[in-house]
Amino acid sequence: MSFLIRPWAKRDVRDVMRLVKELAVSHNALHQVRTSPEALQKDGFEKDAIFGYLVAEVPPAQKSKEGHTIVGYQFHYLSYCTWDGPILFGEDLYVMPEFRGRGVGTALLNQAAKITLEKGCSQFRFISAERPQATIDFFHKRGAIDVTVRDNWHVFRIDRDPLVKLVEDGAAKLNPVSSQL
Repeated sequence: MSFLIRPWAKRDVRDVMRLVKELAVSHNALHQVRTSPEALQKDGFEKDAIFGYLVAEVPPAQKSKEGHTIVGYQFHYLSYCTWDGPILFGEDLYVMPEFRGRGVGTALLNQAAKITLEKGCSQFRFISAERPQATIDFFHKRGAIDVTVRDNWHVFRIDRDPLVKLVEDGAAKLNPVSSQL
């Protein structure tokens, strides 16, 4: 099987959104997908794009059962580590099930590693929600360290409603002197 790993282009937005939803369905989390193709286009291609995708593309003769040629993606953005400086952070590496085991995931990870070094980053950090041992082994074999296990680090998030409450609570507790500054 032949395939190409490349940075995404505007023409890929709908396919990337399709794959994002496929991944969410596999985690029983489609209800959590709030972004849209329009948001991806705006945030991913404007002057100050805040993220990037790599896509895996097969030739039309090798398209998926449903007729798709974009069969995988890897999502990343620049971040900063106070200990190590700039880092590339990834959240998704997804390959359609019918294309797994053919080197597509490895090629996506290899290209993310190349981008990490080209941007002068000290490391590539990523989140993997996959729990099967085969997925964990895939990352370990490529040099990944599970810092949740090794360093007891945990990834947290605060969603919109609690964020609003934090801001409101902070505003309500402002010292009258500091609110005049």
